[in-house]
Amino acid sequence: MSKGLFGGLAVLLLFAGISVADPPAPAAAKSAAQATIADAAHSNRYVFILFAREDDAATQAVRQTLQYALARRGAQAASLEVRVTDPAEKPTVEQYGVSRAPMPLVVAVAPNGAITGGFPLKLTEAQVTQAFVSPAVAQCLKAVQARKLVLLCVQQTPTASLPQGVRDFHADPQYRAASEIVTVQAGDTAESDFLKRLQVPAQMTQPVTVLLAPPGTPLGTFTGSITKEQLIDKLKSSKSCCPGGCCPGGCCGPNGCGPKRPEGKP
Repeated sequence: MSKGLFGGLAVLLLFAGISVADPPAPAAAKSAAQATIADAAHSNRYVFILFAREDDAATQAVRQTLQYALARRGAQAASLEVRVTDPAEKPTVEQYGVSRAPMPLVVAVAPNGAITGGFPLKLTEAQVTQAFVSPAVAQCLKAVQARKLVLLCVQQTPTASLPQGVRDFHADPQYRAASEIVTVQAGDTAESDFLKRLQVPAQMTQPVTVLLAPPGTPLGTFTGSITKEQLIDKLKSSKSCCPGGCCPGGCCGPNGCGPKRPEGKP
């Protein structure tokens, strides 16, 4: 699991030029693209955004592949195109940080706003398929893209209580805004592949808690009861809390995880 639970997604997004941690730019009124994205989220659909500078051969090829792949998905997904040179769509370009990305570029967005794929220059049907992820994966991606820690709790039953240590950690003022709790039911077939990657046994006898850090790196797995101190110790002993690899004690707090400071700088 050293490469992260989400495979090469973080590297792919960086290569595509997508700033997944940047918050949406405020706007007085939504652009046409923003309205489509909001409508897709409201109707629990994915949206695939094709960013392009011109309608060249590469853009036409990507558009054709995207349309063909999504035609099989019915109402599960929507698509739209954004010309990055269109002043009206500047808020959308800024929201996803793609002004300098190689074009054409397809960005897949889950209903909760998590970016589940970024595909520059070319696109395959397999990539479109892979962009559809389970609800728990989308929740985790949303959190780590906001530079938050994730307390992923795998529970045996829907009515099971969260481990006390998880509740205490999340209630701590130092970590409340910088962490998010995501719950998964052990028997949820939609999450079976995710749980396999987590190395959680199919037949659980005790709850399992996994501590994740941006960009999706597992810091520790805890079986059974857990304390806040155990989570903090694991966090402080790791050097991968933030994407830059800085010490957790120096960058994780109420404002989330920040970039690594240059050596020698306060």
